[in-house]
Amino acid sequence: MNPAAPSGSTSPRGDRRREDILSALDERLKTTALDDISVADLTEAAGITRSAFYFYFDSKAAAVSMLLVVVNKEAGEAIDIIVGGEGDFRRRVSAGLTRLIDRVLEVDHIYRALLTARTKHEPTREMWDAGRRYNAEPVADFIRAERAAGRAPEGADAQSLAEGLMQLNQQILERVVYEPEAPSDPLLAITTDMWVRTVYGRIDPAVDPAGATDAALTAGSAE
Repeated sequence: MNPAAPSGSTSPRGDRRREDILSALDERLKTTALDDISVADLTEAAGITRSAFYFYFDSKAAAVSMLLVVVNKEAGEAIDIIVGGEGDFRRRVSAGLTRLIDRVLEVDHIYRALLTARTKHEPTREMWDAGRRYNAEPVADFIRAERAAGRAPEGADAQSLAEGLMQLNQQILERVVYEPEAPSDPLLAITTDMWVRTVYGRIDPAVDPAGATDAALTAGSAE
């Protein structure tokens, strides 16, 4: 994945300058923490003046926030798999989360920088929260549809549940980008289980065939 600058500059030259700044930032973040990168580092690498940098961004954190588009795109594609992919729900959740983790690990330097910027830059935090709400909407729609069909129980507000699942995903991503060598399979299994239980209230045999097998074995042993 390559970081992409959003459109909206007033000229092609402006677009190029902004892209040069973001490319320079992307490269520096691969080896240096955001707090240790100076604006001078970026202007030198991008071949622009300090005043030109501040024409496009009011701070390093503001520049990092433009890279959030990369992460939000990957999160959205993972959600598409979860709510509209093939196979049962558990498998779709596992596949979507696996893809999201793998793709974010390819740009883990950007995600770590975004975590830093989010704590220091209000506009970045607002963009982060807006992205979470946006990606939660199709999950909320899915929950409502499953409830209407009688496959999921009524319960807490669907949008709130969906946003909670997005926060769970973000916590998982934070864990893996800071501990990339740690085994991810147990974390993925637990997170998948939490998704299923949040939507369906239990491990339902109709949702989880493995659960049905376990239930049948338990019932057989009880007899």
